[in-house]
Amino acid sequence: MLLKRYMLSLATLLLSLVLLLSLVMPAIAQEPNQSQINSLEWVINTAPPFHIVDGPLAGKGICDALIDVIDQHLPELESKRLVLPQSRIRQQFQRKKNQCFPCMIYRATPGDTIQSEPTHFYYPHGIITTPEKARLIQARHGNPVSFASLINDNTLRFGYPDGRHYPAVQNILDKALQTDISRISHTGENATVAILAMIKKGRIDYTLEYQILQNLDNAENPPGSLVFLKIAETQGQHVLGAVGCTNSEWGRAAIAKINQVLPLVRQHPQFLQVLGLWFNDDPDSGPYRELLRERVWQADE
Repeated sequence: MLLKRYMLSLATLLLSLVLLLSLVMPAIAQEPNQSQINSLEWVINTAPPFHIVDGPLAGKGICDALIDVIDQHLPELESKRLVLPQSRIRQQFQRKKNQCFPCMIYRATPGDTIQSEPTHFYYPHGIITTPEKARLIQARHGNPVSFASLINDNTLRFGYPDGRHYPAVQNILDKALQTDISRISHTGENATVAILAMIKKGRIDYTLEYQILQNLDNAENPPGSLVFLKIAETQGQHVLGAVGCTNSEWGRAAIAKINQVLPLVRQHPQFLQVLGLWFNDDPDSGPYRELLRERVWQADE
């Protein structure tokens, strides 16, 4: 009798375990993990020198090289690339579409995207303008230039690529009382280069950009038509770059994969060669490669 009761209790317990597993296992099976990531869905935009899709420098963009080297170190993952406008890329992040953008500014706190560990660094944004306008800007707004003062000067027209954000001074931009004439955004392909052309033609007076844009112009055109002015608000700062993926289970798994190989990616000769193509040594700070070691490689050890 006791044996019969024991066997009945054991059978009941086993049945309960089977029912529990039948409920739990599907949920576990649906939970993405690194092994379920079988491709990296890259989105890029036509914004030299970050991405260069045509011309003699095609493929020599900073983030073109970054994608290439990451893909080399993750051969088990298929790599897909899609060229989209920056505004579309932002919308898809907001809609949680699985994608990764290699040229983001590093943020420790995730939002619509989750970032990798830093990949490299940029010197801070400054003003790009013509030599003639540079003298006027410095006479009115100082040297280094006060961007807070300049952006409120409605006699000078500020231009920028549509969808572009500048975290270090975005609050200044948002608060500035701008008219449609003094603040002009440019949509379409190669917007970064188009903005420089607009400055040369006198359609706008200046933009806020990294110095690498001036370096790009010097590489493609006779140097001297544009100059770079430092701004007071970002002096002594630097901007960390990172890969950003959708803030989802898929994106977190993709970033985990990328972070595993970043120590090798950062110091890969192909990536370093392209960084050396675009970044000048800063006489006030030191050689870019040494600063890269200090600000990115060692900072992550």
